[in-house]
Amino acid sequence: MSQYNEKYRKLVIEILTEGFLTESRNGEQLIIPSYSFTIDDMENDHTLLFRKMYYKGVLGEFLTLIDSEQLTNVSQFEANGCNYWSEWSGPNGELNLDYYNMLHPQLEDLIDSIKTDPYSRRHVISLWNHDNVQNGSLSLPCCWHNLTFSVINTTLHLTWTQRSVDTMVGLPSDVYLAYLFMDHIAKETNLKVGSCMFSLSNCHVYASHIENAYKLVTDRTIEDFDNPLKFQLKA
Repeated sequence: MSQYNEKYRKLVIEILTEGFLTESRNGEQLIIPSYSFTIDDMENDHTLLFRKMYYKGVLGEFLTLIDSEQLTNVSQFEANGCNYWSEWSGPNGELNLDYYNMLHPQLEDLIDSIKTDPYSRRHVISLWNHDNVQNGSLSLPCCWHNLTFSVINTTLHLTWTQRSVDTMVGLPSDVYLAYLFMDHIAKETNLKVGSCMFSLSNCHVYASHIENAYKLVTDRTIEDFDNPLKFQLKA
């Protein structure tokens, strides 16, 4: 079993056995307050063997977020093969996301700072905009909101911070997205992809996902890869 597979499985088991059953805006959920794990080799261990992933969609999301064209409409995600952002778009597909708005003023500066001062402790991208969250202008406030990079020798490492984690649907995609950011920045700065620590708050499994969560941790093997479990997307 891969390191990622093992650590993901342990997180799901902890939520199922230790989680509190609470109400949320999306219905009942099992939740634990926080969890963290590190994948030591993101280059070779950022996928799950017993969970089929929609890699094309996550790659399309990443390409849309780093594109120089201002992100304003869900059609831009869809043009890159990412078809799940319509859940949060307006009636005409309009979107307002700090995933894009806050990312772009920082991404190129981050790459430049890694090139010029690789051992700095200020390689941070912060996406949480208090004013935008409070005034309700966003289609969806950022779930992953802080990326802190460190360079050791010739290797790039990342701490990925989330305020909310949909463990069954969102987290596997977020791990792949973290890898894509690491890979992009490593190529731009001529570094190797190293480890990523995931610092996670409010890790939850929705009540409608609990049955499949038990199946995932008790029954799934590599032979099940082409028969993915079905989950209902939660807005």
